[in-house]
Amino acid sequence: MQSPRFLLALASLLGIAACGGSENGTDSAPRYNVVLISMDSVRQDRVGPYGHRPEFAPEIAVTPHLDALASEGVVFDQAWATSSWTLPSHMTMMTGLSDAAHGVVHDYVRMDPQRTTLAEHFSAAGYTTAGFFSGPYLDPKYGFGEGFDFYQSGMMPEDEREGWIRDRIAELEADRRAQGLPPGNPQQDFTNMRDRLSHEDITSPRINEFGLNFLEAHADQPFFLFLHYFDAHYDHIPEKMEPGLGKRFDPEYQGDFSPDRWYFNPQVRGFANGRPQRVIGDRDLRHILAWYDAEIHWVDRHIGQVLSKLDELGLAENTIVAVVSDHGDEFFEHGNIGHRTTLFPEVLKVPWVMKVPGEARAGARIPEVVRLYDLGPTLVDYALGDSLPGAEGTSVRPFVDQAAGTAPFEALGHLTNLQPAGAGLFRAQTQEVWRDGRYSLHRMLTSQPFSNGSQDKVQFSQTLFPGGVPYFAFDRQEDPLEQNPLPPSHPEFKKAVERFQLAVTAHQQHHQSLVESPLEAIYPKAMTEEERQTLIDLGYMDASTGLPDAQLRIPRFAPYPTPRQIK
Repeated sequence: MQSPRFLLALASLLGIAACGGSENGTDSAPRYNVVLISMDSVRQDRVGPYGHRPEFAPEIAVTPHLDALASEGVVFDQAWATSSWTLPSHMTMMTGLSDAAHGVVHDYVRMDPQRTTLAEHFSAAGYTTAGFFSGPYLDPKYGFGEGFDFYQSGMMPEDEREGWIRDRIAELEADRRAQGLPPGNPQQDFTNMRDRLSHEDITSPRINEFGLNFLEAHADQPFFLFLHYFDAHYDHIPEKMEPGLGKRFDPEYQGDFSPDRWYFNPQVRGFANGRPQRVIGDRDLRHILAWYDAEIHWVDRHIGQVLSKLDELGLAENTIVAVVSDHGDEFFEHGNIGHRTTLFPEVLKVPWVMKVPGEARAGARIPEVVRLYDLGPTLVDYALGDSLPGAEGTSVRPFVDQAAGTAPFEALGHLTNLQPAGAGLFRAQTQEVWRDGRYSLHRMLTSQPFSNGSQDKVQFSQTLFPGGVPYFAFDRQEDPLEQNPLPPSHPEFKKAVERFQLAVTAHQQHHQSLVESPLEAIYPKAMTEEERQTLIDLGYMDASTGLPDAQLRIPRFAPYPTPRQIK
């Protein structure tokens, strides 16, 4: 769909380009086009530039097109996401803010209109901007459409989606009847299916249809193009993408386990006392990983089509291409599967490969810690010689240029869960992680109870991990997978805590400097206009019903407290 600002953007495009300025103060002329590609749920250690080969088909390159891009560009070996799920991680990419600063850390809040996005900044500099996404958490209701002339979903078309929903609701009702349960609420069933639909959809071809058409139509003007590929996200269904694709990556498999819907399969994990328990055997789990490789290969193939189109249109030598992931997935490394449960390396260490024609060193490896909130400032720096307003991150260009005296970066990450805390009350629990070039520290934060619609900021306090320890600390030089916490008596433990305190203090200062809109501005609608229309077409909502308001009105979070001292 077109942004509400589409006509205004077109009308002002020539004027902005001619004067090189805007009301937002962007006064740098475009030097490069920019293509930003996000691969959803792709771990760093499952792509070729970081040394991965398929276990059961080592002759196949999982990511040949990303490998080729890496040979022409730079690879960041220590790139870290700020959260282990899609919504906050992509908001970080688009704002240059850590997730704790942009505040979009749960399902019931959208971006503050005071924030400046990459698309807004490039638009103000005279770029035509387009974004094509393929997962529910990049919906415009969260603020991702701001600044885009074109921002469109590549998820299942309406006619197919209606049939899929009818079939799934019928399945649910049949299950309820078989169990002697009363009928469900179709609207609630529809809401609960939003994520499930994305798991079974195949979206990369649609994303490329939109993206390649955009490139064809806008090759003669500066552009910022964002492409989001969701197909590597569980469930793993490569055989539905292309018959034989999954089998190519595990040709000798003789078992009968199908990774289709594996995340929801009780043969994979059970629960005891509320904690996940692995059930699946080793060979079947490795079969799932092979199909995960197959889906990453599928995504890479579509990235290759975009790179080929840039070559065909003569744009490759004037276009920055950055390929990243928003987070990874875990396969029982720390006792669970999927993501949005921990902040360990398997879910936060992500690929970042970038080509800047003629500027970045071809084939270079960057060993320093970089963060996804550095991505936006870096693209703006290279493309405009400018900075991204309000960003917490910093351009990584000095690392690429090997500039002397460049201070090392430290990475912060967060993961928040909301829990009931009594009648009408809620509590937030947040995991926080800090990393520098060698150490990692994890801590746990718990909020005071708060009510739906409260105007007061939610305050947090630091709590202890099981066993009474305030931090889980790891030496990644000796323990890169973070399996064996250091004891508090370790000589480097206190030093790491002190550096963690400095990092959190700097983050607090930046967080508190941000101007905030009234609370009403950060509450998204409970559904999108597209979802509303689908419910109307299915007969589950009356056409006169407007978009329902936010289901919950969670107040803003106060900056997290300074880490405890270790005596």
